Amino acid sequence: MPILRILLLAISLCLVPCLSHAEDLFIRKPGLMGKGGMYDLQIIPVTKQDLNTSPVYYWAAFLYRKNDTQGAAKLREQALNGDMEALFALAAMSRLAEAENRPPLFGAPAAFWEDWAVRMLGEKEAWFRIGAALFICSTADHLPETRLQQMATDTLRKAARLGHPEAMFALGFLSETYPDKTFRLPDKLEFFILPQDIKEYGCQTPESRYWMGAAAANGSARATGLFGSAHLALPPILDIKKAVEFCTKAMRLGLANSATILEVIHRPDIDEPPFPEYKNCKSAIYYMTLRVKMFAGNMQDVAVSASLMMKGNNEFYPEVCLTQKEYEDTVREAEQEFERIKADMLVKKEAHDALYAKAKPMFAEMRDAFAAQAKEKAAPAEKKTAN
Repeated sequence: MPILRILLLAISLCLVPCLSHAEDLFIRKPGLMGKGGMYDLQIIPVTKQDLNTSPVYYWAAFLYRKNDTQGAAKLREQALNGDMEALFALAAMSRLAEAENRPPLFGAPAAFWEDWAVRMLGEKEAWFRIGAALFICSTADHLPETRLQQMATDTLRKAARLGHPEAMFALGFLSETYPDKTFRLPDKLEFFILPQDIKEYGCQTPESRYWMGAAAANGSARATGLFGSAHLALPPILDIKKAVEFCTKAMRLGLANSATILEVIHRPDIDEPPFPEYKNCKSAIYYMTLRVKMFAGNMQDVAVSASLMMKGNNEFYPEVCLTQKEYEDTVREAEQEFERIKADMLVKKEAHDALYAKAKPMFAEMRDAFAAQAKEKAAPAEKKTAN
């Protein structure tokens, strides 16, 4: 299939040196399902190339498996002192403890940690992050993977029904394995969903196709990018126009990999896909610039390619297909587009950061509430000892 070759080319183009001062605004790891199965699914979009997830979830899973009360007390203190990741981890592992009829390891029932997460962040974000924590913990060694992933799916459904686009994206994959048996596809849909015969991308059940479509419609860059890739594989021929449309939208939503796919589509020196009307040196330089900018790469790569285009008479560009002025104008246009995308991503990041900053002062209240419930729980035991 051409799409597989395109994705391999896209991956190779992304393997460029990254500058140390790169801003973590763009999604640089799509986190789509691959041959490895569930472990390739990133619930939370990853903006750093070398980071998958916080290690705190694996620490919580390790403490749970070992029933390490001293380590659990340290992690609890970390949560009570303002570590939001630790709070999500406590909620996830406490929920598993109740499902397995184990006493609370972290000093409070799951509802205590969940209620405070909801109070701090609102239901939509809190249930999304707790669902993500459950899923991440499911990848830890020697924990009940199936049970945790079922719990993660159920929790993410709460967030998805409240409109969280990344929870919807996750359900586009997870609901195939852990379906909602009551789900019925609406008679009329206001958004695009994948045909059932596109098997490379999952989304084979009505529910999974619905959630992936809802994710794209609600602004998930990764779901939108998946639709762009899928349209390069649609039978009986590639729907290149739709592929470009979805990839462009995904790129503008911050998905760096979509800029790479658009570059591959437009570069004359790459034969895939076989649509010569899209092969254009100016367009190739435009998307190459955006790709390099979004991956915080080296603009010298763009200059080298442009030089070959302007000289011609080489193995990549037998004829001249770019002038110096076209090169300068195109790079300037791409840089302006990059600044627009960057500004939009910065607005989203600031809104996200503001939500979490607003929650910070509430940790002191949560600490007091924990102390009060711990004292209340200890009172009957003290009374019994006195008698």
